[in-house]
Amino acid sequence: MEDTETDEDTEDKLLSDEEVLAAVGIENENVLNSYKDGDELIIVVKSLDGVLPVFPIPNDLPVGRYTLVSHVMSGKDILQRIEKSIYYMGKTVFSYDGIQVHLPGIAESAQVIPKGMVVMLETVLDFDSRLNPYIIWYNGRRKIGEGYFSDGAGYLLWKAPEQSGFFSLRAEVFPVDNYSGLSGYQKDISLLVSSKTIDVNFISEDIPQLLHWYTFEGNLNDSKMVSSVEWALKTDVKNKPKWAGVNGTYGLLVGSQDVFSFPNVLIANNGTETWQLLFRFKPFNDGVILSVRFANYSDIFMNLKVEDHNLVLELVSPTETFSQIHALPEQDSFIKAGVVFSILPEMLSAKINIMGDYIINSEVNWEQTGIAAEIEGEFQILLGYKPESGGETEAVKKREFTAIWDEFALYFMPPQEIFNAYIIEEIDEEPPQDDEPLED
Repeated sequence: MEDTETDEDTEDKLLSDEEVLAAVGIENENVLNSYKDGDELIIVVKSLDGVLPVFPIPNDLPVGRYTLVSHVMSGKDILQRIEKSIYYMGKTVFSYDGIQVHLPGIAESAQVIPKGMVVMLETVLDFDSRLNPYIIWYNGRRKIGEGYFSDGAGYLLWKAPEQSGFFSLRAEVFPVDNYSGLSGYQKDISLLVSSKTIDVNFISEDIPQLLHWYTFEGNLNDSKMVSSVEWALKTDVKNKPKWAGVNGTYGLLVGSQDVFSFPNVLIANNGTETWQLLFRFKPFNDGVILSVRFANYSDIFMNLKVEDHNLVLELVSPTETFSQIHALPEQDSFIKAGVVFSILPEMLSAKINIMGDYIINSEVNWEQTGIAAEIEGEFQILLGYKPESGGETEAVKKREFTAIWDEFALYFMPPQEIFNAYIIEEIDEEPPQDDEPLED
């Protein structure tokens, strides 16, 4: 066996004579003799048609790539030479359990995919931290993607074609990128594309007050104005957007190194102006997941953050801070929530709610939900948050994530509709269902 690429020196790693005889199977009737000639293991057999012995591998052979060379000999003459590339794993953990499908929203099943929908495929891998697997994706025989797992190649965004039928995709996984001559672990998946429409979103685009709507279907575009580049989310870092899936749903990852900004929104200042944010997300770690910044006031802002299993809404000005705390659900799933915020004369107010936790009230006391602030100009929404440069930590530099965003909408609400999305007057009607936005 020739050392082609290993982590350590393999000199003097061959088995002892006793181990050789035990390994090749001394009781194998087809084996006449076995001995070592220098670094070569010689096994003499009666016939090549009989049961051939197992090739023994040194117990302490390092993990790495090798070339297994075998000679078929007659005396000293080589009748045939065979070389086989192998990657020796030893006791290294490396398993590939299959391919999982994630939709850009929540559906009962991912078995049927509508035409044109962008789904995310994920290789389900478990491997030792010393490895960085190399993945190649195929659609039939055509290669459609490849790269290191650490660079995101374990995921593939695939747009369903505009024709119905079954489509087979395959992912081949190697422990290293130098896979020439090696056979990787292969798994495939058959996807049914159908003309049947599946509603995976909980926000409706039919509401006239809807300004922006992002479904994060493998891109940063405004789903209300798909063709307009102007309304796409922007980022000022070189990192490509990163996507991740949980429980069959995928979305956009945000964090200290992955901050995405919305188009600026003009504040007309003709009295009370109110906006409603509706969104679905999954928190990952503590930190700011959403903020609203005002163009002319760097010291006045609104943050939504995760802290100690709570969702915390903060309104901050130079003179005061107002906070609302809402316990996060215990289940490990995406959360539907909303924030209504209003700019009043000399005041900024906001209210947060997690869908399903309805507030029974007919009036809102603005003075108890805000801070004193005189605001005009424009505001901008940011997903993720980057600390000031002087406060960067090692965790920030590592590109850690605070949340996955699956859906986000911004509504403008006329004054008479303030908080109608959350306030239910005490009447005998049933409350709205969780999977529908609340309306008048």
